Amino acid sequence: MAHQPQPLKILAIGSPLSALGTLVDKVTSINSKHGPFDACVIVGDLFKQDSDGSELGSLTAVFPVPTYFTIGKYALPQSVKDKIKETGGEVVRNLVFLGKSGVLSTAQGLKIAYVGGTYDEEVYNIPSSENSSTSSISQNDVNALLSNPLISPATKVEDSLASVRDGTSVLPSPFQGIDLLLTSPPPPSLSLLSPSFSSSGISLATPAPPLAEVIRRARPRYLFWADGEGFWEREPWGWSGSDGKEERWTRAVKLGALGGETSEGGKKPRWFYAFSLPAQTPTTALPKRPANATPNPLIMASAPAHNERKRPALEDQHAIAGEDIAMKKGRTGPTGPPDSYICKVCKKLITQHWIQDCPQRKEVDHSKPPSNYSCKICGSHEHFIRECPEKDKSDAPRNPQGRRLPPQNYVCRACGAGGQHYLRDCPVHVEKEQEKHKKKELGPAECWFCLSNPKVTKHLIVAIGSETYVTLPKGQLIPTTAAQVAQGGFKPLVPGGGHVLIIPIAHHPTLMSIPPEDAMSIITELESYKSSLRACYAAYQAVPVTFEIGRLSGRGGHAHVQVVPVPKELTDKVAHAFRVAGEKQGIDWEDEPERALARVGPTGNYFKVECPDGTKMVHLLKGNFDLQFGRMILAGLLGLPHRIDWKDCGQTEAEEKEDAQKFKKAFAPFHS
Repeated sequence: MAHQPQPLKILAIGSPLSALGTLVDKVTSINSKHGPFDACVIVGDLFKQDSDGSELGSLTAVFPVPTYFTIGKYALPQSVKDKIKETGGEVVRNLVFLGKSGVLSTAQGLKIAYVGGTYDEEVYNIPSSENSSTSSISQNDVNALLSNPLISPATKVEDSLASVRDGTSVLPSPFQGIDLLLTSPPPPSLSLLSPSFSSSGISLATPAPPLAEVIRRARPRYLFWADGEGFWEREPWGWSGSDGKEERWTRAVKLGALGGETSEGGKKPRWFYAFSLPAQTPTTALPKRPANATPNPLIMASAPAHNERKRPALEDQHAIAGEDIAMKKGRTGPTGPPDSYICKVCKKLITQHWIQDCPQRKEVDHSKPPSNYSCKICGSHEHFIRECPEKDKSDAPRNPQGRRLPPQNYVCRACGAGGQHYLRDCPVHVEKEQEKHKKKELGPAECWFCLSNPKVTKHLIVAIGSETYVTLPKGQLIPTTAAQVAQGGFKPLVPGGGHVLIIPIAHHPTLMSIPPEDAMSIITELESYKSSLRACYAAYQAVPVTFEIGRLSGRGGHAHVQVVPVPKELTDKVAHAFRVAGEKQGIDWEDEPERALARVGPTGNYFKVECPDGTKMVHLLKGNFDLQFGRMILAGLLGLPHRIDWKDCGQTEAEEKEDAQKFKKAFAPFHS
């Protein structure tokens, strides 16, 4: 797992609600006064309800720092969804959609987990194929997040208090876990044991119980949510290690809306939160206990109500925890709802019943959709999409390209045609989008790999052809100095390390995007270099693993492939390692890799691996993708988990030059 070697400055912003111009101005202002920030996260809704996404077109400035957002209460505009699908996540420069549920690990070691959408108990259990496009949290969303390898191992919550006391629990390291967790609704129990909650003026009336397990497993350093009105910063709580001592701390912050209305006092609730994340590596000291820390509300809430109480001072805490358990499990009896509870059916704040006991709930026919529901297949208001009679009809009307035609009441926003085509198929819309999003050539000062850029580290280049060149990367995966080798893992076999990049001299964002008239000569020379590298590695009992992250957008978007030598005895293990790790992260591999690449063509985003046993693997990027994935897998195979992040593998210029000269000498006999 990559660590965070340096402190990071982070900025969190509450729901902009389509006030994107204001958002850019505010982030720019805060960044200039208190920055520079390493990342900015949007908590809640970037767009207001029923927005068409046109606000993006009115932006006159760019986001000054990488800014990430997920889904809030409202679904994203269709135009924004189309843009995300096209680019793989980047909506405008430095504004990136994370996805609905998952974990992002940045190059700086920042780990951001997110679960977008609101919580509805009934919708939560609907299969993901039926609610994946909604703004509601599903069980599959939560399960996908919990299965992510960056989420800490599960603990036995039901006996966690006792196990911590007697030292039998097996808990994660303080350096495992998430840095930021972004949600729209809060988890239950945050009000437990908090001295400030009663005077905060906010309500936790719409909690999402499944998030409690997410937090217990992720142990985030910061939890942000934006559902409801007002601002509240809860007192921090700790997580105990194997010795029972608290060694990691979580701070929970609810932000007001940047684009919301002002309060009666004439001010908006606080809508931003700037903070620093201290460096976190196995060698850094554990954080000190905050002066205002409280017992862990999620551990207290998960403890059985009948636990033996050996300390009378905790009686009141267990009584409160009992209320929370009753709320989550829907128990009735002497413990009624708290004063802050709102029944979602009758909308009463002070009530004597839970939602499942509401008299009005029993009168509602849940077999029929609500009045504002519209089937996305046929447009009917009479049935849910899962019950649509047109859902599986093979004879449903389709256009010449084989796509289903919209209902007659559908009107294309681009050309105004009714029932003829969806927006994504409109010729007018397609032409505008192609014109608007034509990729601009990066200038020499912007591209990391253009040889005309004076900042390119030319002393790492080991070979230059007529169409491509070969260079050692900054912070290569293979250790080469005595101090690096002493840290463990497979010993280097190839002189100078041998981890190289093959890069086209001409600027193209991906290999697949190279025009046909140029592709033949570039790919031919690239394959020649790969063949020479294979022969070179073989002389040192090593074999090559080649991978490419093909993205049409992103900083430094210049096509390149990475080639890493691994010991010959690992030949049969590489493909298996990528396949297993992909399954854990929800990465699906194409059955026919080359055909899949041909299908997406020059406009596709993809991750491609060529294994030493000849296996080729392709994953088509559909959303957020960890750019360290390929390096992470090989680091695991080579026993080098401490070298996943290239920034942790820095060398002096003299050491880099020595590696380049050693490899150039070893490579020369195999490529003239």
